[in-house]
Amino acid sequence: MIDQGNMILAYWNEHRQQLRQSESQRSTITNFILVITAGLTGLIVQQQFSSATIPLGILITLIGLYGAVTTAKYHERASYHLSQARALTATLREIGALPDEPRIAEFRKIHYATYPRLHRIRLHWLWTGLQLSISVYGGALSAISILS
Repeated sequence: MIDQGNMILAYWNEHRQQLRQSESQRSTITNFILVITAGLTGLIVQQQFSSATIPLGILITLIGLYGAVTTAKYHERASYHLSQARALTATLREIGALPDEPRIAEFRKIHYATYPRLHRIRLHWLWTGLQLSISVYGGALSAISILS
């Protein structure tokens, strides 16, 4: 029979794998959106910002908005799985299957001291901001096409 610690550890591992999958999917969708945006931009420029390219600019805007919402959702899922894994870590410590590691807090303090500004920037805001900037870029391309 499997002991309680091993069962909790297996469950912990599942949540960590789901977290990694959310981050991987976020990365993949971002790459797809960047490639699609680059291709549509090339087409708009090739057509010299004619009025026929206005829908392509609007499409880039919509794709950027979709990317922002999707990125936020992947962050929500990753955050959920991280919180579940942290709860299971606490349980493992409580039942004695995982020793308390005081050096983790020490090294965290060293890390924060080394990167006093960067550690405050939330990575998901950078990813969501990238997607929103793609949306604004699509709007700008549409505006240029309208004004041309």
